[in-house]
Amino acid sequence: MSIERSIERDVKAMSMGLDSVVFQIQTLSGNVKLRKAERKRLSRLEAIRKQMVENPEDCNQLVKRYKEMT
Repeated sequence: MSIERSIERDVKAMSMGLDSVVFQIQTLSGNVKLRKAERKRLSRLEAIRKQMVENPEDCNQLVKRYKEMT
């Protein structure tokens, strides 16, 4: 399954921190009916959480580089 992802959105979510990402995932998962945008956000957050757990150093470098660019 291919998920279209925006690097800018991913970096913004990564900069919130792992706890905040997990909280948002739990909040969205608790909803019975999700709109299309919410389903996409949930899948994006789950992919971000996976990356933050597996590659924390790479995520930190990406956030740092993104902040320098803006």
